[in-house]
Amino acid sequence: ECGKRFRLKINLIIHQRTHAKEGPYECPVDCGKSFVCHSWLVRHQTSHTGERPYKCSKCDKTYRRKDYLLNHQRRH
Repeated sequence: ECGKRFRLKINLIIHQRTHAKEGPYECPVDCGKSFVCHSWLVRHQTSHTGERPYKCSKCDKTYRRKDYLLNHQRRH
């Protein structure tokens, strides 16, 4: 056990899966990856589709993930 505590049981279950490296959400592209959260799978799938839905309003650069865009915008 790593000692982390969670208020909600579902968060504990998700966290425990990260230790076990098991994920019920498998990538349908057969790249061999699986994820503990559906949202992580959805985010991963953009690596296969090339989708870049997050666009910088200042310079037109686009990103696969919102956190990548936010990191970029801090540099403007």
